[in-house]
Amino acid sequence: MTERSTHIEQDVEHTYDLIAASFHKHRRELWPPMDQFIGQNGRGKVLLDLGCGSGRAIMAGLTRGYRVIGVDISQGQIDEAHRSLSIMKGTKYELIKADMRSVPLEDGASHRTLSIASLHHLPDRVSRISALREALRLTADDGMLLVSVWSWDQDRFRDRYLSLIRGDREADELDGPDPGDTLVPWNDGVRAVRFYHLYGHTELDLDVISAGWSIIRSYFDGMNHWVEARTRP
Repeated sequence: MTERSTHIEQDVEHTYDLIAASFHKHRRELWPPMDQFIGQNGRGKVLLDLGCGSGRAIMAGLTRGYRVIGVDISQGQIDEAHRSLSIMKGTKYELIKADMRSVPLEDGASHRTLSIASLHHLPDRVSRISALREALRLTADDGMLLVSVWSWDQDRFRDRYLSLIRGDREADELDGPDPGDTLVPWNDGVRAVRFYHLYGHTELDLDVISAGWSIIRSYFDGMNHWVEARTRP
């Protein structure tokens, strides 16, 4: 791992610890693709959320009968998840502080695996494919994955990205060394910046396929790239 990659990872962990309480206010509702993927009846199944944040998918999974495992690199996010899930008495869930590339769970631990708006925080393509391979290891035969990442092709990033690619402006402190790498400010209650790799069209598909998944469908919703995949063709 390069010094740059290590620095980015430490910054991401620290930032999400720092903004945990204010971040939770903005991440309480399921996005429609998550709702559809989790489904209505999870009895006898395990739902794994890689990059679980403060637990919105965990809450949904528990109310639908799943046993749920949440994983996040940020202890602050794990603590927020514990607080928000304290009302779910008698349900089966586990929260693990871990890097999504190396999760201390057995092979095939999950039936349905989520990675929502988390993969793009990893510092390089090798790391992102490694995380997708780990998700594959953790997902049972005939299991499924839903992954989403931010795109550079959305209104707030498009002009900035294209102007750099065209050479119309010089790189500044928010630009990273690779196309799509950027720092995104957080200004709600706490001022911080978060590293993102903003994905291009088809880029997520290629990463998912490179990790060994079989894609069911992929699409762009105007802000995020989404891929739904399964462990077997």
